[in-house]
Amino acid sequence: MVFPDPKCFSQENDLGAVVRPEQVAVGSSNVFAFERAEYPQEGGIERYFHGCLYPEKGFQFPQAIYACNMSKRYLVGFINLFGKNKFVLLAGMLKKSFLNDLLKTYNDAADMNLAPFYYNTEYPRYYSKACKEIKNFVEVFLKEIGVDEEIGNHFAKIFITLIDNDNAYRYRIQDVAEVYHFISLVRDDFIKNLDFTLKEYLLRESPHTGGINQAMHDKATSLVKIIKLAWHIPRFRKAVVNALKAVNWSNLIMDEADIYFTELWLDYDFRGESFETRKAKFIARHDSDKLPIMISYKVQ
Repeated sequence: MVFPDPKCFSQENDLGAVVRPEQVAVGSSNVFAFERAEYPQEGGIERYFHGCLYPEKGFQFPQAIYACNMSKRYLVGFINLFGKNKFVLLAGMLKKSFLNDLLKTYNDAADMNLAPFYYNTEYPRYYSKACKEIKNFVEVFLKEIGVDEEIGNHFAKIFITLIDNDNAYRYRIQDVAEVYHFISLVRDDFIKNLDFTLKEYLLRESPHTGGINQAMHDKATSLVKIIKLAWHIPRFRKAVVNALKAVNWSNLIMDEADIYFTELWLDYDFRGESFETRKAKFIARHDSDKLPIMISYKVQ
């Protein structure tokens, strides 16, 4: 099993032993044949694969993925709590101490799983440029709504650790960001633009099933419900506006390398294109006898 360079992390770890083998989900999948990883000075981690035209951003490996999945479950629980109970939401928005305590509790719980996988004091350097923009958004937003800076910045680090170790989430966020950014350029109405983005996202999610991916539908609609309820609070509106201004959208939306690696994803219509359309584009990029090598990867 291949791991990132240990210099990236905040503590010395035996990364293969941080999570016990029996805790990592058993399964197999077809993946591109790994060649090498590079750590460019301008930031990020790039993985190169045999025959691929671009490097892929980030360096996911089973132990980190497992730890992140645990912390994502906690986060989804908090989102559902706010989405289902408007009184909890109002308490969080109106009483700063409540929100600080809630986020501090989440941070402490997440640290129990994620501490071995945090990047070192230079940690922003090793994240993808998209995650750095997400970090900027989260930090500005939380500071504006009254969260203690230390608590808010630590939550931002946790959040982008979750995203950088899960391409399914990162690519979706980038895709949705492009939808929102495009519509916001032609219409200055945040709530209408949010509704449009949600509708477009749900159309793109799991199209091959012929129905709705209920889990992703519930997560997305809960989050949008929270935002729309809180939009009536001036401090929240101001926080969202300033956080959006902090984003460099050209770094957040997918670049050509991201588009390339999403062309073979089956369960989401990236850029509103079907799997068949994207697959044809991927094949057309290569000579017919020079397609990238794929291997069967199994976690036991």
